[in-house]
Amino acid sequence: MYLTKLHRIKRTFGVSMLLAATFFCQSCNSFLDVDVRHAASENQQWQTFEDTRAALMGVYGLMRSALAENNSYWAYGELRMGDFTVYNSNDLKAVVNNELRNPQTYLEELSDWRRFYAVINAASVFIEKAPQTVELDKAYSEANLKYDIAQVRLLRAFSYFYMVRIWGDVPLLTQSYDNGLFKEFPRTDAQTVLNYAKEEILDAIVDLPFEYGTETSKYYNQVANYWRGLLLNKLSAYTILAHISAWEGNYSNAATYAGYVISHASDMKADYIDVKDLTSPQGLFSMETKFNGYKIVSFNFPYEHFEATQSGHIEQLTLAAPFVQKSYPEIYVSKDSLFSIFDDLADTRFGINASANDKYYTNYINDLNAEIPLFTKIKVVQDGKGEDSDYAVFGSSIIFSRLEEITLLRAEALAALNRGTEAIADYNTVRSNRGLPLRTFKYFEADCHKLLAAIFDERRKELMGEGWRWFDLIRRERLLNDNPVMRELIEREGIYWPIASEVLSANKSLTQNKYWE
Repeated sequence: MYLTKLHRIKRTFGVSMLLAATFFCQSCNSFLDVDVRHAASENQQWQTFEDTRAALMGVYGLMRSALAENNSYWAYGELRMGDFTVYNSNDLKAVVNNELRNPQTYLEELSDWRRFYAVINAASVFIEKAPQTVELDKAYSEANLKYDIAQVRLLRAFSYFYMVRIWGDVPLLTQSYDNGLFKEFPRTDAQTVLNYAKEEILDAIVDLPFEYGTETSKYYNQVANYWRGLLLNKLSAYTILAHISAWEGNYSNAATYAGYVISHASDMKADYIDVKDLTSPQGLFSMETKFNGYKIVSFNFPYEHFEATQSGHIEQLTLAAPFVQKSYPEIYVSKDSLFSIFDDLADTRFGINASANDKYYTNYINDLNAEIPLFTKIKVVQDGKGEDSDYAVFGSSIIFSRLEEITLLRAEALAALNRGTEAIADYNTVRSNRGLPLRTFKYFEADCHKLLAAIFDERRKELMGEGWRWFDLIRRERLLNDNPVMRELIEREGIYWPIASEVLSANKSLTQNKYWE
């Protein structure tokens, strides 16, 4: 059976937490094929190695589901006031136009944070319950426990960071609520939540490895090659810290953390990727083994474990015939936008291919002559090898960060610190891999504001379709102060999403975000 089943599991905690819809396999014996309901069950026995394994992978499954459900990852990060045009969907048009209080079910579901609290609660249950398994099953060692708890602490911290970027102030829960205490919690100041997330990550980093499992010391009976790109590790933690710091405007820490990731990338087999492998159906976004280490922070849908799905992937929104049986995509980047964004014809992402009779590169766009050009940068239909367009399931990973992304983040941080020469070096690292000429600091007339604008332009091109545009626009405006519309949204807290009415009704201690009252 190829299609996974979507299970919506609801529980009511103090903030009406929801065990978000998530996917699990029915028939395969792989480590990844576990019922993620174990992740949040205090009734689980916590007796054996297999119990902790199921619970750990369940937390990952809930995190993946929180990002994928309703295509949230792209609605939050890519569509809102972004570069994509909506073909024919009032729901998506409302997101693009920042009309987030429109009375539409889709917007209400996107405004619901309970699926992220499902991750947080499951992580807390794991931290509280897993230690008892060490005493009950000798196969579950103290070292195994340290790795596991470090990972779920990181997932919990990442959930909080993600929610703060979307809603601002959110309730801070630091223990599980499967114990019958149905308290109502008010919102906690966003900076307090971020401080907690940072502390959790810094504590977890000590126990996180660069890679899991060796031939002599396997992790859940598997070696590093199996886990690479599937689990969060030490560099994943430093990457998330770098982004929290950048969001806070603490660019000194952001540069330090990002620098650590770049200098230790080889420790997890990460490297810069050429544009062909970035955009190939069997490239970075697929589960092709040789690229798994390149995924510094990612959440995967491995087809070989029957976890490819129809929803939760950008391909559901961007692809149409001949890739899938659909006449038009839901969203696309217009020709006018393409020519405006990609302003150098040498750009291999979208530029002129001189070796192919001066035709445009098709790395990001399938057919420029079509009425609506398809955005095909990410196109992992099935496992990336499938030729049957009738069978539209997708196996692409949600990649939060890769080496190009964290390199451009460090460039941003260095430029913000007026360390222009160093920033240019990182900026050029990405440009040179995309066929573009190197630039010198002189090009920017010793103006770090001009350099910052260029770095954000490069992020716009390199990370298109990867869920970064909206959050980059916010950080850009905080630094450059040159977009009155975005400035007003920041000042009035309109950058945050409204809170779902169901959440407000269930918890009278909560208040709506002021901009959306």
